[in-house]
Amino acid sequence: MGILILSLREFWEISPGAKIKTTSPETPKDSSAQALLSNKGHLKYRPDIDGLRALAILFVVIYHAFPSVIPGGFIGVDIFFVISGFLISTIIYTQLASNRFSFVGFYIRRIKRIFPALFVVLAFCFAFGWFNLLADEFSQLGLHIAGGAGFIANLVLWNESGYFDNASDTKPLLHLWSLGIEEQFYFFWPILICLAWRKKINLLWVGLIVGVISFAINVYEVHHQLHFTAAFYSPVTRFWELMIGAILAYIALNQKTMLDRLKASNISLSQARINHWISIGGAVFLLVGIFQINKNSPFPGFLALLPTLGAALLIAAGERAWLNRVVLSNRLLVWIGLISFPLYLWHWPLLSFAHILQGKMPSAEIRSLVLLTSIVLSALTYYCIEKPIRTNQFNKLKASILLVLLIVIGYIGFNTYQRDGLTFRLNQIQFRLPPILQALSVKDPSASGLDIGPPKIDCSLSKLGAPAGAICFTKEELQKPALFLWGDSYAAHLLIGYEERFASQYRISRLGYNGCPPIMGMELPNRKNCTVGNEQIFERILQQRPAKLVIAANWTDYDWQQVEATLIKLKQAGIEEIDLIGPAPVWSDGLYKQLYLKYLADRDSNIPYRMWFGLSKERDFLVIDQAMEKMAEKIHVRYISIAKILCNSEGCITRFGDTSASLEAIDAGHFTKTTSRYVVSHFPGK
Repeated sequence: MGILILSLREFWEISPGAKIKTTSPETPKDSSAQALLSNKGHLKYRPDIDGLRALAILFVVIYHAFPSVIPGGFIGVDIFFVISGFLISTIIYTQLASNRFSFVGFYIRRIKRIFPALFVVLAFCFAFGWFNLLADEFSQLGLHIAGGAGFIANLVLWNESGYFDNASDTKPLLHLWSLGIEEQFYFFWPILICLAWRKKINLLWVGLIVGVISFAINVYEVHHQLHFTAAFYSPVTRFWELMIGAILAYIALNQKTMLDRLKASNISLSQARINHWISIGGAVFLLVGIFQINKNSPFPGFLALLPTLGAALLIAAGERAWLNRVVLSNRLLVWIGLISFPLYLWHWPLLSFAHILQGKMPSAEIRSLVLLTSIVLSALTYYCIEKPIRTNQFNKLKASILLVLLIVIGYIGFNTYQRDGLTFRLNQIQFRLPPILQALSVKDPSASGLDIGPPKIDCSLSKLGAPAGAICFTKEELQKPALFLWGDSYAAHLLIGYEERFASQYRISRLGYNGCPPIMGMELPNRKNCTVGNEQIFERILQQRPAKLVIAANWTDYDWQQVEATLIKLKQAGIEEIDLIGPAPVWSDGLYKQLYLKYLADRDSNIPYRMWFGLSKERDFLVIDQAMEKMAEKIHVRYISIAKILCNSEGCITRFGDTSASLEAIDAGHFTKTTSRYVVSHFPGK
């Protein structure tokens, strides 16, 4: 710990033009337990860092396959960031100090390290998608291939994220977001370091300033602006994690000076004991992180300090610390560390494709088999592709060929996206779909029950809780009693039906926000605007006293039983006319996908009008429907069951005709306009 403390003194006392210390050829190997350079001046191999890589990839892989085992396993990516920042910065610093740094050489090494495995995985994903994915799935995969090849996957995913975005399990290249951030760091950091070196600016200053600014923006986005998606995918909010590695590299290269200062200060310390406890501290940080952080945590934010500082401490402890020497340098862990990059690339596409083909989370046995396959493919990729290419022969030729290959696969991916998933494939191989199934696949966005236009409000009254962009009712509409439709997007998709059925009786206003249930006081991870928004809506209901209040939501997504307290509170406030709408059917990975999987399962060209096949979570919406009806009866609220309208003993309605506009849902559960009209037409008339 003394070394880390004295690093601050080093920061203030080293002059801006001071050269970075390196281990000279005359320095004995055992003069420092953490010497980073070999006697030839090259970066010294540390097996414990490969062991740390192994822990990182194992955390990620186990989390993706079995998320309940280690809920915070995704922090393995943050560990990778620190390792990358440390190793890359060490290389740059030492080469600058010896006047050997070359941008061409640096990027050739990066290309040889990253491009071979990445190209193979991208090509495999394209080939698999050609034969197995529907047009919209293949189109999205094409965009992600282009984003991955261009190292902007994080920006692509950031741009398309949102409430109605596809589930992460159905994005085979979702994991390339982290590679995008690393590559953006590889472009930004060497240039900045070289400029600072030429201007004789202390490199520790540069790392600290970049790191502090990045960390501050990260905390601001997560804890003040609640921009979780931006904080997760933005390189600006992630660079501080790589900067921890860069700062550690600077400290490690100047360690001998710091040890001398410890001796000069007459501080009696056992370096081995210090390193031992530093490594133990790092391990504790990682263990706390993987079990205390989960997908609902405000991440990265302050919590990301656990994996990043944990990784930094383990690296700082050096290869001779007991934990590093005995555990991290274990041969099995070192081997996993060597194949960690191809394993990271392979495991998620295979898990995702298994999910896509089954239309749901694969069984534990299939997931285990997928992980075993990933390890085999990773080993083959490493030994048969990576290692031969990384030799120091024909470097420029290899880099040029790899660059061209990645440009080609990126173009092919983007072309696939631009051409809507190459729909001509649907007439080939297993895509010889029945004409009706092909017609149902032609999407019509205007058919969505959520295509409802701007909301309407009574502008003569308080606008508290009114949706953004709301417009005013006309004088004629204001003559009618008010009907408020309160809830998330599963309330919004009923608006078309309500306006067609009840517009002559009521002026209808939709209240609420997508992803926010109409439940007072419910705190949702990453949706903290729901609480304040619902309070404003509740106050507006009490002020304007609608003739009828309709409450609806995708109850399968929430702890629906909490709505009882909200209903009681409304009734106590004098709101008597309340309709509680039950849950709608929810289809795994989308209704059309389930119709397609049903066809593949039985090859029956008679596409069903009703089916149980593919309903999400073992039809749990039916269980909720029955329990919610009893709850409503107990507190004297009228209950309307969508399940009874759309489902019977033969299954739930899937379509009303032969076009996509006649499907029951446009995705996993949001109604088309046809379904909205059909469902609300069966609601009670008063």
